[in-house]
Amino acid sequence: MEASEHGGYIRNRWYAAALSRDISRKPVQAWLLDEPIVLFRKQTNEVSALRDRCPHRHAPLSLGTVIGDEIQCRYHGFQFDSSGRCTKIPGEKTIPSAVRVLPLPAVESLGFVWVWPGDPAQADQALLPGFPWLDAPGFLSYHVARVFEAPFQLIVDNLMDLTHVHFVHSIIGADNLVHESEPMQTWEEGDHVLYSRDLKTGKFAADGIYIAISGEFIPPSLVITRSVPKRAGSDEIQPIPMSQVLHCLTPRTAQSTTYLALKCWNITLQPHEVAAVEHQVHVTLDEDKEII
Repeated sequence: MEASEHGGYIRNRWYAAALSRDISRKPVQAWLLDEPIVLFRKQTNEVSALRDRCPHRHAPLSLGTVIGDEIQCRYHGFQFDSSGRCTKIPGEKTIPSAVRVLPLPAVESLGFVWVWPGDPAQADQALLPGFPWLDAPGFLSYHVARVFEAPFQLIVDNLMDLTHVHFVHSIIGADNLVHESEPMQTWEEGDHVLYSRDLKTGKFAADGIYIAISGEFIPPSLVITRSVPKRAGSDEIQPIPMSQVLHCLTPRTAQSTTYLALKCWNITLQPHEVAAVEHQVHVTLDEDKEII
């Protein structure tokens, strides 16, 4: 796997920079691999991504205004299109070609805005992760965003080893002592790392039913976790809640991470149950954030 000369990051990959619902005609700043970027929507609703730094006086373009399909710097009114080309300098008739902003490829998928910080020629949308549960019938989906003041590697460790759940999480861990379950199995498939563990104790461990938990690390910074109810001696999924979660861990800096997640459950919930699920998600994330 290739590493960048700058900060040791893998640059030729898609990184989730923001939730799609958070990007509008008003510019938004996001951080990606030690660099600020600005995100905004054009009149076509497409998302544009530029380095968040005007080349004139290095003012953040995210403080500016979107005019048509272009962004205007708030400081001196320089205007740039989505390719980074300067189209207007107030009071000037000639615009030097060197006055440009770095553009970054950006696409939307799974409710996220994905940005490619590496070589634009290699920005292949086929490399975006797949996650069929978002559109699966009977599934409730929920997006969540957080900033962790911690390296993304520590969050990968948290997601791939659930022995902390009983001790850290007040809601999901109360009846979930993972240490008393079946041993964890780990293996590699290409550059992916996977684990699985059968929880045969706890509130669902009755009448031969258990919870099969598993996880998959997808370099450089994606993790998928699953919680699937099964019955001993059968691979058939049981009709009780299961979850599928895509965790996107985008390095803001070497010591901070943008955490964006898509969580899917196979149950049709009433409004009060949806509120309970959302509460559980936020409590669990806050507990992880505190301990990490």
